[in-house]
Amino acid sequence: MNLFGGKTNRYRVVPRAPGDTAPLDPMVVAALRKAGMDPERFTLAPLEAGEAEAFAAPLFRTGARVEYAFAFETLNGALSAIERLVDDDLGARISKQSGKWVVVFDGPDDPNVAAADVHQGLAKRVADLGPEDRGFTHLTMSLTKKTV
Repeated sequence: MNLFGGKTNRYRVVPRAPGDTAPLDPMVVAALRKAGMDPERFTLAPLEAGEAEAFAAPLFRTGARVEYAFAFETLNGALSAIERLVDDDLGARISKQSGKWVVVFDGPDDPNVAAADVHQGLAKRVADLGPEDRGFTHLTMSLTKKTV
């Protein structure tokens, strides 16, 4: 949060200690209310060194990646596919697009195995769930960290 210019500080929301009546910035109060939280029950505490890095670690794995996409008619089908395929190397995200549940599986790109072969293997494992095959995409992810 950068209220007055200069150094940007990062905070986390924590429960208030008994007897803590320190006022919060009105912008923080508004944000807490918008999130459905009672500003009287919460306060801010500064993040400790390295604490923010843990948030990005599972979201952005660097290197060459491949995304495999499938669309399902039902949420149950999409969640079943996720349950079958997600493991230590393969992650997933789900979204709703035009009335279908789209699941994108994200895994490392193995230069020794064709992405099309991996995609076909994944498609076979979820074929009984009736997905629409949306293909695969190669991408390279990089994460730049800036410590302030």
